[in-house]
Amino acid sequence: MNCSEEKLKAIGIGAIIILASTMVPYLLLLNVFFLAGILIGGAVASYYYIVTCQERLSMSEAFVFSSLSGMVGSALSVIAEYVLITEFNYRPGATEFMTLSEQMKGLSPEQDMRINQLQEMLQAPVEMTFTGLLLSLVITAIIYAPVAGLGGVFTVWRLKRQATKNG
Repeated sequence: MNCSEEKLKAIGIGAIIILASTMVPYLLLLNVFFLAGILIGGAVASYYYIVTCQERLSMSEAFVFSSLSGMVGSALSVIAEYVLITEFNYRPGATEFMTLSEQMKGLSPEQDMRINQLQEMLQAPVEMTFTGLLLSLVITAIIYAPVAGLGGVFTVWRLKRQATKNG
């Protein structure tokens, strides 16, 4: 078994999970909860690599490894969003947040005004320039990488705890 190939495959699997959790309708709502889809992507990447290669990773190594998955996932996500916005005039997540905001209406009169503002923003036309693409790449990498890294740390913590229980 070639562990360097498995390492790349693990990073790819984590990145695809991150891409799905940021692009697939309703699945992207996972990320409302502390970016759970990104955290899961990082956790799965580390888990796959550790189990497949029977490699021990320290928590810091798992953090760095899963952060790579987060960086690749963020790049895929931003590029996919760029294509969807520029070619198909589709903004991922807008429909889901419109549905959620409709359900939140009527909770309080002061919140209704904020919800209406949110809905106006979601319905406004969107244009993404190349500069916006580059800025999005940087911002999402800064956010996704450490969150995915925390997923890797969680995986190592969970596997060590499980190994301790099994003796």
